[in-house]
Amino acid sequence: MSPPTFPHLLDPARFEGEVDGRPTALYLLRNPRGMVVAITNLGAKVLQIVVPDRHGALDDVALGYDSLAGVLGGSPSMGAFVGRYAGRIGGARFTLDGREHRLTPNAGAHCIHGGPRGARHRAFDAMQTDARTLQLRHRFLTAEDHFPGTLDLQLTYRLDDDNALVIEHEATALDEPGPASFTSHIYFNLDGVREEGQRIDGHVLQVPQAHTVLATGADGIATGGTVSLDGHVHDLRSAKRLGTLPDIDLSYPLEPHAAGAERLCAQLRSEASGRTLDVWTSEPLLQVYTAGQLGVAEKPDIGKWGVRHRPRSAVCLEPQHFPNAPNCPALPQNTVAPGRPYRGTTRYRFGVA
Repeated sequence: MSPPTFPHLLDPARFEGEVDGRPTALYLLRNPRGMVVAITNLGAKVLQIVVPDRHGALDDVALGYDSLAGVLGGSPSMGAFVGRYAGRIGGARFTLDGREHRLTPNAGAHCIHGGPRGARHRAFDAMQTDARTLQLRHRFLTAEDHFPGTLDLQLTYRLDDDNALVIEHEATALDEPGPASFTSHIYFNLDGVREEGQRIDGHVLQVPQAHTVLATGADGIATGGTVSLDGHVHDLRSAKRLGTLPDIDLSYPLEPHAAGAERLCAQLRSEASGRTLDVWTSEPLLQVYTAGQLGVAEKPDIGKWGVRHRPRSAVCLEPQHFPNAPNCPALPQNTVAPGRPYRGTTRYRFGVA
């Protein structure tokens, strides 16, 4: 028996073009159970995820755009694979081995998500090797983003038979060492994203392995300290309905684990659709963002089907390394050096309850 089909898949022809002289395209990944994921090589952005609800009905559960023009005019983080350093680096500068490195500010005085020439804005080399696998490559150059060292990134998106989107990366330093932290910035709404006004208030979230959050100062910059979740309004060690909580944009350090091993870091479920999302990762920290700032600019942020993106219309679950760690010696560092690559895996597994 053939799996059900979804009639509203994105059209690859609408993503053909060029950015910085490099071709852009859209790739559709499918598994035998009917799951479909649409990814553009511009920013390695996941723009559509089609999975069933508790009744077997397929729907799109990821915010995104329906054309190259939409991607270029929309939120740069929407669905992006973020790098070479996820999160904010305070003052857009840091010191490594006694040498100061000045980055390009793109969030007030700070550098966020790798700066204006970070991965979100770049067209990756891409090759779809089979129906369920996409391989992408990008080379980060100091002359473009001002981080030290030349860094080669190999990135793989793969769909498994259990309706998991697996994201694997390997970053290799070709000359001098430098910090790196990558993450996936998919905007999830398990109730679907085709109707304006859909919020994530009815979603229930648990982050069972996090007992603290990173302390932050002005502009949300990590200070190097942590805050206990005992008595904290955003203690997610037990499952909480997101509609009962204030907006979240917090970094949750996870319990230590064996290097390279994956473990469950978050569980999300929708009471309305019955869809569930389990997030497994090898990374040491989870950023949780309930999109409280999405679509607040004067210019509307228009997504697929003409839907205007609004605050709290999605939640992002972003495994990564520690934000602003290059400026915080007390935090774990992730410096990639020749002969010491940085590998990471994140697995977004969809199901029903």
